[in-house]
Amino acid sequence: MKLNRGNIILCKVPMPSEKLREFKLRPGLIVSKDLNNKRLDDVIIAICTSNVSRSQEPTQYLIERDEITQAGIKVASVVKCESLLTINKSMIIKVLGMLSENGVRKVNECLKDALELG
Repeated sequence: MKLNRGNIILCKVPMPSEKLREFKLRPGLIVSKDLNNKRLDDVIIAICTSNVSRSQEPTQYLIERDEITQAGIKVASVVKCESLLTINKSMIIKVLGMLSENGVRKVNECLKDALELG
């Protein structure tokens, strides 16, 4: 499976528990760079959620309108750039879609804010 930065994926993510043995299927956005996506067994993702109640925060990017279809999701959702995970590629079920170039640029700004990169 070819994985690129900006792909929205469906993946198994560990749920908070004592031994991280419980998993939930969730969409996520690949934010690791393409060179690493090709050569490593892991990718870095930002979790996506349909809970858009905090979508105005500078660390969250709202996927809405036409971008919903392009992203391969069913409802408006946010990319939570303050919620990053490194997952093994074996945890990825499938690629759902892709963010627009403008969406990726806006996510970059959200990541900068979340990580205080200036």
